[in-house]
Amino acid sequence: MSAPAAKTTAPLLAWSAVGLGSLALLLPLTAAWQGSANLGHGWLAPLLAAYLWWERWSERPALRPDAVPPRGVVALAAGVVLLGLALWPLRLLLTPYPLWPVALATYVGAIIGTAVGLAYWFAGRAGARWIGAPLALFLAALPLPTAVELNFILPLREAMASLAAEMANLLGRPAIASGTTIRLGSGWVGVDEACGGIRSLQGCVLLALFFGEWLRFTLLRRLLLVGAAVLAAVAGNFARVLFLAVRDSAEAIEQAHDFAGWLSLALSVVATAWLALHWAGYRLPGVAVRRPAAPVPNANAGTRWRVALAFALALAAGELATRMWFATSPVDEWAETGWIARLPAGLQSFKPEPLTESAREMLSPDFFAAGNWRSHRDEPVAAFYIEWRRGQAARFVPFMHNPTICLPVSGCELQEELPGMELERAGERIPFRLLRFRRAGQELLVAFTVWDPLTRAPLQPASSRKTFSAWVRSAWDDVLLRREHQPAQMFTLALQWDAQAPTQLEQWLDRLVLSRAQPAPAVQ
Repeated sequence: MSAPAAKTTAPLLAWSAVGLGSLALLLPLTAAWQGSANLGHGWLAPLLAAYLWWERWSERPALRPDAVPPRGVVALAAGVVLLGLALWPLRLLLTPYPLWPVALATYVGAIIGTAVGLAYWFAGRAGARWIGAPLALFLAALPLPTAVELNFILPLREAMASLAAEMANLLGRPAIASGTTIRLGSGWVGVDEACGGIRSLQGCVLLALFFGEWLRFTLLRRLLLVGAAVLAAVAGNFARVLFLAVRDSAEAIEQAHDFAGWLSLALSVVATAWLALHWAGYRLPGVAVRRPAAPVPNANAGTRWRVALAFALALAAGELATRMWFATSPVDEWAETGWIARLPAGLQSFKPEPLTESAREMLSPDFFAAGNWRSHRDEPVAAFYIEWRRGQAARFVPFMHNPTICLPVSGCELQEELPGMELERAGERIPFRLLRFRRAGQELLVAFTVWDPLTRAPLQPASSRKTFSAWVRSAWDDVLLRREHQPAQMFTLALQWDAQAPTQLEQWLDRLVLSRAQPAPAVQ
């Protein structure tokens, strides 16, 4: 190929490889970011990474001479193509399970690792670092493993609630910590709600990684900045809880809720940014530190970019095949049959409970109804009904946010699990779990079910598979059945505990759970 033709071909190959590779990397990540409120900051990762590459474009290292023989180049191209194709089964699994931490980290890590390896071939260690350092931002945009959530985040939130309660008492506001919530005379305050995480935590880590690379910190200083960002996020959330804990009334807590959330985020972000700039002496990277890349003869860029493009094309082929495979995913025929829960909105004592914005982000429902009312014995009754119709939220949300999880972390103590009961509707036998809780001297009887309308059976959590291989087989069955969307229904009913509570609960279930074809009964 002539020199002018090579100069024209190499950029075309380069931009094609970068574009296809970026799409293959971002598509599964965006599905995870859309499905988790705690990953809303993830959209910043590609923007900040792109800025870093743009900001130091003239610092990109020169291509080094190609030391790989032609046969070696062919073998390398075959290897990266096989790797791209080998990732296809993983991409299939990520379609119905976009928030599977290990699978997503493996898929993203394989793409980033290959990109860094190719950059090393192109330009040595300098090339690998130039490409890889901005890509490290994506580490803070991945879902946390469940072990980290249970063994670090949850105990941290409980400790924050206890400390905030102590400080509220010192400030003359009587408070008792219950799990991740604080009981006040004016209402309840949660640490990013009872079942939420510390939402600014990973966002602050992302900013710390960005500032560390942008300001050219040493590795030790970058690690220290990440640790400081974690502390800033915790401090910001603690300030939010304490700010709400000193409000005078439940109405004041509700009115200040959103402001407190933004205040928490602002404090965390500003503290992280200030510390980074302070360590840098308030000097930002400038044009003076840039140096143009020196051209290297016989770099053979076209051949190298063909290898990179081969890997990107293999990823793109897997993405296209995945879209084609799930194109015939089951649709919403179930929405015309089966059962539905209808709350007694016509009762004079009925009070609807709207879904708060923070709860909407956590639950991601397609339909939600909740309310409380008084029974004929003048006792309180409460219920909520949720439907997930499209997407993947139902694969994990009902098992992260149901009475067995949310009530204990909000301070309720499980007294016992009673024998369950079944309700027959529309030819389906719906099992309900019965649980008795105690909190602050009061006892509740709670019934709930999580239902899969596609299989017309209870929806099973991933933890129900006793081994990892059994879980993978179950997940693969969903792939084979093209179940890209997982619909689900969850209905929860709670009333005050006494000797008549089980009978009263069964009567309310019989009254509220109806066939979809059955008209709503007249309210008495």
